[in-house]
Amino acid sequence: MKKAITLSVLCFLFAFSMQAQNYERCAAMENLEYRKNLDPTLENRMAEIEAFTQQRVLEQGNSQNKISGSIITIPVVVHVLYRNATENISLAQIQSQLDVLNEDFRRTNPDADNSWSQAADTQIEFCLSTVDANGNATTGITRKQTTRQDWNANDDAKRASSGGIDPWNTSEYLNMWVVPKMTTVSQGQTINLLGYAQFPGGAAATDGIIMIYNAFGRTGAVTAPFDGGRTTTHEIGHYFNLRHIWGDSNCGNDFVSDTPTHQTSNSGCPIGQTSCSSTDMPQNYMDYTNDSCMNLFTQGQKTRMRAVLDAGGARRTLALSDKCGAVAQPTCTDGIQNGTETGVDCGGSCTPCTTGPQYCASQGNSVSDEYISRVKVGSIDNASGAQLYSDFTSISTNLTKGTSSTITITPTWTGSTYAEGYAVWIDYNKDGDFTDSGEQVFSKAASQTTPASGSFTVPTGASSGETRMRVSMKYNGVPTSCETFSYGEVEDYTVNIIAGVADTVKPVITRTGSATINLTVGDTYSELGATATDNIDGNLTSSIVTSGTVNTNSAGTYTRNYNVSDAAGNAANQVSRSIVVSPASTSGCSGAISSFPYSEGFESGFGAWTQGGGDDFDWTRNSGTTPSSNTGPSSAAAGSQYVYMESSAPNYSTKRAILVSPCFNLTGQNQATLSFKYHMYGAAAMGSLELAVSTNNGSSWSAVWTNSGNQGNSWQDASVDLSSYAGSNVQLRLDGTTGTTWQGDMAVDAISLTNGSADKCAGVSAYNSSQSYSVGDRVTYNGSLYERGASSWSNLGTCGTARVLNEGTVEHLGVEISVFPNPVKGNMLYVKSNIENLPFTVVNMLGQQVAKGTVTHGVNVTNLETGMYMIQFNVNNTIETRKFIKQ
Repeated sequence: MKKAITLSVLCFLFAFSMQAQNYERCAAMENLEYRKNLDPTLENRMAEIEAFTQQRVLEQGNSQNKISGSIITIPVVVHVLYRNATENISLAQIQSQLDVLNEDFRRTNPDADNSWSQAADTQIEFCLSTVDANGNATTGITRKQTTRQDWNANDDAKRASSGGIDPWNTSEYLNMWVVPKMTTVSQGQTINLLGYAQFPGGAAATDGIIMIYNAFGRTGAVTAPFDGGRTTTHEIGHYFNLRHIWGDSNCGNDFVSDTPTHQTSNSGCPIGQTSCSSTDMPQNYMDYTNDSCMNLFTQGQKTRMRAVLDAGGARRTLALSDKCGAVAQPTCTDGIQNGTETGVDCGGSCTPCTTGPQYCASQGNSVSDEYISRVKVGSIDNASGAQLYSDFTSISTNLTKGTSSTITITPTWTGSTYAEGYAVWIDYNKDGDFTDSGEQVFSKAASQTTPASGSFTVPTGASSGETRMRVSMKYNGVPTSCETFSYGEVEDYTVNIIAGVADTVKPVITRTGSATINLTVGDTYSELGATATDNIDGNLTSSIVTSGTVNTNSAGTYTRNYNVSDAAGNAANQVSRSIVVSPASTSGCSGAISSFPYSEGFESGFGAWTQGGGDDFDWTRNSGTTPSSNTGPSSAAAGSQYVYMESSAPNYSTKRAILVSPCFNLTGQNQATLSFKYHMYGAAAMGSLELAVSTNNGSSWSAVWTNSGNQGNSWQDASVDLSSYAGSNVQLRLDGTTGTTWQGDMAVDAISLTNGSADKCAGVSAYNSSQSYSVGDRVTYNGSLYERGASSWSNLGTCGTARVLNEGTVEHLGVEISVFPNPVKGNMLYVKSNIENLPFTVVNMLGQQVAKGTVTHGVNVTNLETGMYMIQFNVNNTIETRKFIKQ
């Protein structure tokens, strides 16, 4: 399954209600890109974790190296964010989730069966912690009432500064947050989330899992079909480094050897289903089936999860945590603030505390080969000599909130030039560490480039005043903030964070889709939404307030308004969308185009074409390639622009996109032909494209052309005879339906409507029996157009018209059969033909059958008496007869 390492898995996307509607469940790759932008060192860290995990999995083959079979107990703390009594879930509901986890991970779940021999007891258990971060007794549950319902997928719930709850020490506790609701926005559509998890390797400040309250546990306020607690089991699988069983790709790799390869995720409970040449395992907790269907982890998944808990693993400290034990008596050396202490192991009955933040130590152990010789940022321009660690906190500079600054680090090598890695941190919240999100402001992979330089912007939410900046250089690797390493140097400075110029710039709202949507009474209106960005606050899409109603049961013009404000109170200019609901009509359309030829290449917009109503998503203008790989065109058929259907999630499966033409006046015409270019390249099950005509202003439609499936990576020509609609006002619509795959981008370009007839055979060569033909090739034969299929030729209708029909298939064209020698004196009558494996029958002059079979090279006539015979061949259900004489 996919080999890219994903930090945080946003899983179980669904559209409410859970039972009544379809749902999408995962946006992992999008979140990975978001995390990479926040933390440039993430990918390298997770690659190291994966390499360690793979090595530990290999070592499991050696019984001397197997992870100990002892039970690992994971301390859990549950943070409940709620608005009302229903969302403030009970202790019983929380305990029911712990019970489900212990049953599922120990394979004591009541629904466990023997369908899969590799099902495993992971020997991992969970308990509500009994000791808090300060060593005091606890229930393992924290609660906070809030007015906020939607917590999105941006980790706000994990930050007290955003109204959430800060995690307890993530190296000692598995933090779980329970919230009222979570959503995300994809291609203008709001999608609900069940929960998501963070893989090993992410920031400590956001480590853990988040769930919505009615998918947590199996009693209380839970909603089917996610009322069995298995969503949390699935998320903790990710937390312990498991991938989805289908690997987030078609027949992919989940890094586990004993799970069957899946084509894609499963829903419901399709037991016995096969894909990718094996039987699917929908009972696995890492699939997307209903809670009632899931019941197992495999031995390979167990090995992978326990590897991160083993010595050297990314979650080893969690496996060693004692936060489910008895409360320890306070001491002045236990590393926590407890008892009468006013700080960590200081104050009260212990030694007095040192005032101000206390930062961890970090240094190199040798500067004999390389050291930092100069640091420049703001007004700091400090040249220095070789030191393992240098305290330059007496040197400072002002940094302005919301303003970009550049830092430059110059190394000096005493001899040979070596590859050096760099990192810089600023303690923006002045809490004495560099581990909070965004506090690593610069990093650079090891190289011999000098100097190393990069830019960063001080967040507007950073604490004002003086704080610590740490600059670190390490041989052959990127350093961490508290690391002691073999070669290199660490330097600390002071920066003074000051307020910037007042934010007076308005956010910008961008409407998704057309400004005007035309519907007919009875149609369904699908909200396309909008996006919003701000120069300081970034993406504000989730904060957009949408107002205005649409009643598609009543004709009229309706307005939807989109508004948003940034943190400084600047309100964006309102953006609106008009929805015109027209009465259902039996008469033709009005305002028709009557000048021909008409053409549209979408070079400067959609022209007079509009997005249709009652569909699921919109057509999109594009130039160049589409975003998905191995589907869609790489350029326009003519000009630089074309229109296409983007079929990636959430636009599949069987989702429709409709594009409607302007009205055309054919009342004074005798003939009419529509031609266009289309591109259908992707997976075999990529969907279908239809052209339909309406003569009653869109009340009903008649299909006049359709195609489906992969047509190859090239633009195809379509020509449709509309002469039967001459004398009417007509509208056309392109109606695309996605298949069961994201590789289904369909495109259209170069539309032309003329008032003449068209011959679909124009420019097509006649059939040549000596030429080889491939699937999709077209020829003319006996006055008709034929197209080559996998095993036969399709008759597309008589030449002289534009309309493409399906008038049946024939296996062969241009039959050529001859027999020799004739007369035949020997044992074999040879047959020469352009058709292989011809069935034949030999009859005598009395009409009696004397021989029968299939021709390979010839016909054995040894047993025939002297005389004249006829040999008959069945071709395309037609008998071809040849005479021969046996001497």
